[in-house]
Amino acid sequence: MLEQFKTQKELASIFEGIESQLDRSLAVQKDSIEKNLQDTVNREKEEARKRIEAAELEITESRLVLERHRTSLAELKAAKEQIQDQIKGHMDRALSCRQMMEKMSDQACAEFEKILHLGMELDGIRHRTEEETEQLRRHLEEKYGIKAQFQAAFEALESAADMKQEMLKMKRVREILESEAAPISATANGDECEPAVENPEAPAAERFIEPPAGMPADDGTAEKSALADFIAREAAPQNGGTQAPDEPDAAPEMPQDFEQAEIQNLLDRLARYRQTESVLNGTEFAYFLKGKKMVLDGESFVGTVGRISEIAQRLHANLGQKEMSKDLFLIKQEILNQQEILRKAFLRVVRFCEKEDGSLPEYISDILNVRILKDVLERLTFGNWSNPADFGSFAEHAGSLKHALKAKFAAQRDYLQSVLEQLEGGPAVMS
Repeated sequence: MLEQFKTQKELASIFEGIESQLDRSLAVQKDSIEKNLQDTVNREKEEARKRIEAAELEITESRLVLERHRTSLAELKAAKEQIQDQIKGHMDRALSCRQMMEKMSDQACAEFEKILHLGMELDGIRHRTEEETEQLRRHLEEKYGIKAQFQAAFEALESAADMKQEMLKMKRVREILESEAAPISATANGDECEPAVENPEAPAAERFIEPPAGMPADDGTAEKSALADFIAREAAPQNGGTQAPDEPDAAPEMPQDFEQAEIQNLLDRLARYRQTESVLNGTEFAYFLKGKKMVLDGESFVGTVGRISEIAQRLHANLGQKEMSKDLFLIKQEILNQQEILRKAFLRVVRFCEKEDGSLPEYISDILNVRILKDVLERLTFGNWSNPADFGSFAEHAGSLKHALKAKFAAQRDYLQSVLEQLEGGPAVMS
């Protein structure tokens, strides 16, 4: 009985030992788990701290970028305002200078006109002196048989033509200044900037040569009439023939073959669209108008250029046949007048193309375009036709251009058909 009791007691002790070991194992595992959990928490905290620091650093950098951008915008705005103020100041000074240039050009033109008037007055005095001298010479010779040789009292104003050319240049400078101001003042309502000093309908002799008060004439009318008659004689063809009109040669009334009939048909169709206007001193500017399409009449324009060039050539030929200073002076003035007429014609075509949406004939675009027109216009603006070298250079250039265009116009049917297609937007069909 006692042994059985011991055995049960030992068994209980064994179980107690096992339970004690289990408790210790549980405590060890619990400690291990808690330690691992603490390590994980610490590690997560560290990673979270690093992510927070990285986010804070990124936000700080973004704030710096934003601040730099704000500063740059403020600097750019200040720079813009400064530049705008500078532009306004330069613009005000430029406009002031332009106004001064316009006033100075007017004053210069007025001074040149006074010089010309005084020169013509001086020329009148010289003529009266020559008449008095000639009367004295004839009196001495007829009365006493004395052949006296008197020296000229004084020479005429040789630089009068140059003065006139300088005056024309000043007027052209004013035209350029006014045309530059046109987009601001006149383009909005469609007005063209024309110099107010000229009357386009007035004859060239009346516009460019005005008799001074000192000339020996009653009210100036006789001098103007004599001058106009003289210029008409000098500008007239030497063979007495009439000048050719600016329009293309008329087609035969009774066409003899199909090609002539087709040309006549094209001419009749284009005649319905043809418009004309006077440029200066009766010079005609012709173009074709259909709806909103406008095409220059190339043949008429080339005819105008050729006619004016021929007049100037005849006037230059007459220069060598005159000895009187007054005759030479008047011929040079008319040469300059012809130069001005042709310049106005080219200026009208350039404005037709650039400001009125007009077009040049596509058929001759390889020979005549706006760039070439502006080049010729520049030659006419700054050249001096009273100088034979300047006129010769221009005549050679214009002659080659005219020859090339006439070669193109030789195929008249192709040219007319091309212009009609350009107007109507399709092939020209016989009607």
